[in-house]
Amino acid sequence: MGSSTFDYVIVGGGVAGCVLASRLSSSLPAKSILLIEAGLENADDRVAPSIGVAISDTTDIQWNHKSVPQKGLNNSIIDQTQGKVLGGSSAINYQAWTRGSAPEFDRWAQEVGDKRWSWNGLLPYFKRSETFIPGKDMPQEKSEAHGYSGPIKVSHVSSSGGNRNYPLKSMVADIHEAAGQKRNYDINSGETIGYSEFPNATFNGRRQWAAIYPRGKNVTLWASTQATKLLFTGTKVVGVEVVRDGSPTTITSQNEVIVSSGAQNSPKLLLLSGIGPKSELQQHLIPQIADLPVGKNFSDHPFLCTFWKVRDRGLAIGDMDMVTPECDWTAGTGCDWFAFHRHEDESVKNLAEETLGTKELERFELAGRPHTESFAMHGHLDFTGRVEAPPAASCFSFASILVAPESRGSIRLASSIPTDAPLVDPGLFTNPLDLKLIYECARMNITAIKNSSAVSKYGAVEYGIAEADRDDLSDEALGRRLLQTCSTVFHGGGTCAMGTVVDTECRVFGFQGLRVVDASIFPFPLASHYQAAVYAIAEQMSDIIANQATL
Repeated sequence: MGSSTFDYVIVGGGVAGCVLASRLSSSLPAKSILLIEAGLENADDRVAPSIGVAISDTTDIQWNHKSVPQKGLNNSIIDQTQGKVLGGSSAINYQAWTRGSAPEFDRWAQEVGDKRWSWNGLLPYFKRSETFIPGKDMPQEKSEAHGYSGPIKVSHVSSSGGNRNYPLKSMVADIHEAAGQKRNYDINSGETIGYSEFPNATFNGRRQWAAIYPRGKNVTLWASTQATKLLFTGTKVVGVEVVRDGSPTTITSQNEVIVSSGAQNSPKLLLLSGIGPKSELQQHLIPQIADLPVGKNFSDHPFLCTFWKVRDRGLAIGDMDMVTPECDWTAGTGCDWFAFHRHEDESVKNLAEETLGTKELERFELAGRPHTESFAMHGHLDFTGRVEAPPAASCFSFASILVAPESRGSIRLASSIPTDAPLVDPGLFTNPLDLKLIYECARMNITAIKNSSAVSKYGAVEYGIAEADRDDLSDEALGRRLLQTCSTVFHGGGTCAMGTVVDTECRVFGFQGLRVVDASIFPFPLASHYQAAVYAIAEQMSDIIANQATL
């Protein structure tokens, strides 16, 4: 068995890992830093094109995890993938850049007792990660809410380069208006309610992903290397065992091991190392070192999708008549508007009071925190493989997403073998409030589509369901749509939560030299697409770690 020694060892080369390696290498130029990535170092030909993930088979740069059967979905099994490549999920996602609402972060800071995790505490780090390029109909002067010199270019459809002027853009805006949504010109200002032009980590048809963060000469990258176990001397973490190119290797850390392997693989590594619930570890004959709720509190954002065919051809991605020289439709994700909503009618409030504890109800009632999200994709968007696109037609898909789920699941070990996938259970729809909310959102959206120019001008007709269900918006009919189309948008988090597993500086309770930095530290689900928040968290943690470094 080989061995190597570094000052800092970062386990996981996703968003957080790439940011940490870059910033620590700059702040601590005399320190040696090892960045470990289980996947490939370079998959540029597939990752860089903005729409690449949507049109190509990328299984070798994904973990391809599946859920356990979901009781809330009639025992359906759903995809629960994560990126397995340098840059992590930022290399395979749909590039959405939504930070979340200020009230959510302020609540986070309140619950953990540390203002650094409030909106104002994180805002400098949101700004540090981005170079913001406003949409053409947004105010063009520099906003105090945005950064203009960060590694990640954040644009809107109208400012991302080329001409992504989707023919159905005005129709989709009309749908959001018909749903009663008001225009929000900057959904990343801390106020997220309303509909806004789609902000995305895309520019000039090129994906902006975490691997483009610069790495100094003091950073060593080991790709195709999987961590298998943390090493301890008492309660101090002193290294990690890995398998590199098929060979076991021991890595010694002089300062810290930072686990940034994502909401599924970070808890998996801690559990394999003996940190977690005793009963679960005993099942796999793993000696317990610390009793912490590792792997608990897992959540994801599920969605219900409806599919619509319009009358004319050449109006959407996937229609072979779409070829139009002046339209760079594939220079980014085929989406131009997002909308975030709250649902505050009496039936929702009553069910929330019946099903939620005090802390959960306070979060749910936070003014300005969205409950659901909606967006249209200019094409056929089906993660389940159950709905076929009609041939020779222009289609759009309309997603109703639950972004404030109350259901919780877990990440558990399937075995003590490090290469075995974990048991991924997002626990979808185990709380009845979640079903209520996603039905309310879908009902609102279907009604809006029918009352908009989508039908009156474009002749949109819903497909992928029984004809008898097209005009049926009962819970039962919406439930059939849900079972047919439900997936998640791959926003897993909460499995090493701040306050229960890690402290406010991401140190694992009871240990020295061990931190977790990624979406697994979220204490509750954020009503956003997670990559922007993970960039900001890692940016802040790089300062905290550097300031505490042993020089």
